[in-house]
Amino acid sequence: MTPTTPTDVRRELPTPSRLVQHDPVTVADPLATLRKAKRRFDRLQNLLPEREARRNSLLADAHADPLTEEEKALREQRKARGEKNPPIPGRGRRPAIARLIGQTERNVRNLYETELARRHKAGQPRRLTDPDAAFSELHQAQRLVDEVATARDAYYEAIAEALPPHITGTRPTGPDADRFTEVKAITGLDPARLRRIQGAILGA
Repeated sequence: MTPTTPTDVRRELPTPSRLVQHDPVTVADPLATLRKAKRRFDRLQNLLPEREARRNSLLADAHADPLTEEEKALREQRKARGEKNPPIPGRGRRPAIARLIGQTERNVRNLYETELARRHKAGQPRRLTDPDAAFSELHQAQRLVDEVATARDAYYEAIAEALPPHITGTRPTGPDADRFTEVKAITGLDPARLRRIQGAILGA
């Protein structure tokens, strides 16, 4: 998986916010819905490293390059002569980047520094894309990363819908036990994790 900083955190479980609502087809066949949701999540999850790598690369390139000593001197000379210095592409853009990808400025800085360190270790140039071009492509790159979280949430909702109701202190029996076993077989998750997901989705 492409290295990211610890602050680039993705939620382990969705925040309890609503009861699961499905159309009649979904209600009629929750196991079919679960299988479909799992296939989509697994497919997108496999694409996540590539998508995060692309997002991180564009995030880094959307920043301005540090000025060289020569560039700093030239700007000071222009300033002394009363001339206006040209804008620096990418300068002061971090707050906009943070808003665009839904992260804090601190997280953006950590992702930026991690990406530059990765490039240095790999012998790659410090910059791969023009700052303005990188910024213009960043929204779409983040949307593709977010698509994985959306698929995960749909998968977790399908799990919650497919599981039998949970009564604290009891174990499912009869048809409920059979249903629980089917969900466990489809997902490959252990019972405790399945119940945590169900509780998070249903707010139990």
